[in-house]
Amino acid sequence: MKKIGVVGVGNILFKDEGIGVFTVKYLEENYTFEPEVDLIDAGTLGFGLMKYLHEYDHIILIDTISVNDKPGSVYRLTPEQLSGLASYHQTAHEVEVLQMIELTPLTGKMADTVVIGVVPEDINSSEIGLTKNLEDVPFKTVIGQVLKELDRIGVKYRKTNSLTLKDVVMKHFGSYNGELSGKRIGDENS
Repeated sequence: MKKIGVVGVGNILFKDEGIGVFTVKYLEENYTFEPEVDLIDAGTLGFGLMKYLHEYDHIILIDTISVNDKPGSVYRLTPEQLSGLASYHQTAHEVEVLQMIELTPLTGKMADTVVIGVVPEDINSSEIGLTKNLEDVPFKTVIGQVLKELDRIGVKYRKTNSLTLKDVVMKHFGSYNGELSGKRIGDENS
């Protein structure tokens, strides 16, 4: 049986940089897959990504991609196409992702890998949640592309829930664009 992983990369603390992780959590909450797909929150794992690139047959990696294009633009890239983008690596984890994709074939087997890259609007503000320019159409485009890639490799999926992006992020991380999910202490009786 083939081992398939959807890997979300990024730092959720810096707005749009969290799109990869948010995508994985959204899929986890709203879909089931047959055969099984591992939904991996890789955060800013960097060099630890090599483990997944070695152990899996298929990897779909979701991350920001710092290219000169309109925020919210979504790209489907192969490792060969990604390594040709000199301007791609603007954040530390983008550099590490690119290095892992380039080094893994030299150290052994590498998964059939596709990168779904999203041009961010804001990766500097310290806040959990996507900017308006990424949270509607681009986010839905990313979800649609991941499902299309899974279909391409023979994975069937079924939507089992309808949680919104905001609901998912609030559930897993307790905040979305400044709104907290918890109650203030001392308000239990109100």
